[in-house]
Amino acid sequence: MKAFVLSTVAAVAAILPLSAANGAVLTIGGPLASLCYRAALAHDARASATEVCTRAINEESLAAPDRAATFVNRGIVYMSGGHFADADDDFDTALEISGNLPDGWLNKGFLRLRAGNGRDALPFIQKGIDAGAGRQALAIFARGVAYEQMGDYRAAYADLRRAQALEPGWSMPREYLATYRLAQR
Repeated sequence: MKAFVLSTVAAVAAILPLSAANGAVLTIGGPLASLCYRAALAHDARASATEVCTRAINEESLAAPDRAATFVNRGIVYMSGGHFADADDDFDTALEISGNLPDGWLNKGFLRLRAGNGRDALPFIQKGIDAGAGRQALAIFARGVAYEQMGDYRAAYADLRRAQALEPGWSMPREYLATYRLAQR
């Protein structure tokens, strides 16, 4: 029987850039909402990026899905700047508007992963997966990191392998998997 043994793993900080690059939500709303989306994609942590997002929320007549998406995007901008409580509040607001928004759930999970709290992150990540995360490999990878933080290395390894299989060209799962070694028992 094979056992999974963790050698060393860190790099949870890698989740933040991944969430911003892949968890931003495209909006069809106004020009400010579009600029907010681009700021989230660019990991723009400047106050001017937050201001653009806030103006989009306050000044543009956005349909509910675009309004929810803009809250997610502003949350990503906040997260990029280390304003985690503000980010979490925006993700909550987005989910109040659209409770089945995968990126709202995933980004709430990413926040908790950044804090090293896989146990709290796991239900949010799972809700994002269940809601149909656009980038399944990222969501499964994040769930693997959550399992790893919880000490469930078998589940972590399985999810990292699955993420790698879903996106073979993506290096992050491969890099994480390289920190594991299989031991015979």
